[in-house]
Amino acid sequence: MGLLLIFDMDGTLIDSEQSIVRCFRESAGRLGYNIENASRYIGVLKLTQILSKNGVPDRDLPEIMKLYVQCYLNTFMEDTWPIQNSQIVLEKLQEYHQLGILTLKNLNLTLEIAKQFFPRVKFRYVVCGDRPIENKVEGLKIIINESGMDPGSIYYIGDRASDVKSADEAGIKSVWVSFGLGKKSDFDFRSHYRTANSYDELLEMFTSRT
Repeated sequence: MGLLLIFDMDGTLIDSEQSIVRCFRESAGRLGYNIENASRYIGVLKLTQILSKNGVPDRDLPEIMKLYVQCYLNTFMEDTWPIQNSQIVLEKLQEYHQLGILTLKNLNLTLEIAKQFFPRVKFRYVVCGDRPIENKVEGLKIIINESGMDPGSIYYIGDRASDVKSADEAGIKSVWVSFGLGKKSDFDFRSHYRTANSYDELLEMFTSRT
């Protein structure tokens, strides 16, 4: 049966920081808000939570998010790219293991990105921020329950220290990828996570566990 490998999206499957920041600032700016420091929270907080941190009142959140989704869907191909070798490696990994996605992104955005960049990859489980979930621990627990698999056979693969911490709290294993948005210095806690510096290393890591 193999393992269940759950992937974070932004910074792990795709390099999307430019698209997110561009559409986020444009969408909030249309309602008169200047959003700063969005990059540090990408993949850590839901976008509505980032808006709230920047003083945007609840009444304006739905309109900004509507504009954001429109912007991202229409333009993400301009400055979003799959991480190097991710498509090839995922196609090989699915021969041995089940694959999933856990992201705080909108579901429609996630499915469109997967269709464009990973058309031959089957993600059996896809849980997104509008499920609804408040954080990634909740999302991981949903996938664990839906899969019915032993938590010891499930890995969450992400680029943030918070992804590793979420996996720990959900009772599953984790891999931190060093090529994303996170930094080694962000780890202010102990964890038994594994590290991958490329998708080639991920392939080697998980094809040796068949």
